Amino acid sequence: MTLAREEVPVPVGLRLFLPDSRIGDQERMAKAGVPDDMRTSRTKPEIAFAEIDRLIVTGVRFGTVLADAGYGLSAAFRRA
Repeated sequence: MTLAREEVPVPVGLRLFLPDSRIGDQERMAKAGVPDDMRTSRTKPEIAFAEIDRLIVTGVRFGTVLADAGYGLSAAFRRA
């Protein structure tokens, strides 16, 4: 996630997206060092919601959230 104001974009968060095919292989996840709390199936919009909430809790304020077309497939994301 990147915040942009004026002409200076600032990266504020990166979160790991794991497809279901990876989550099903717990041995591989352990070998790769994926933390236990990240070993659950979450959609990209769910990850984005969590990041937005995390930023709001820290006091970051923003007026608009932009996302690529894939997030537009999520009705919940479009309504938020």
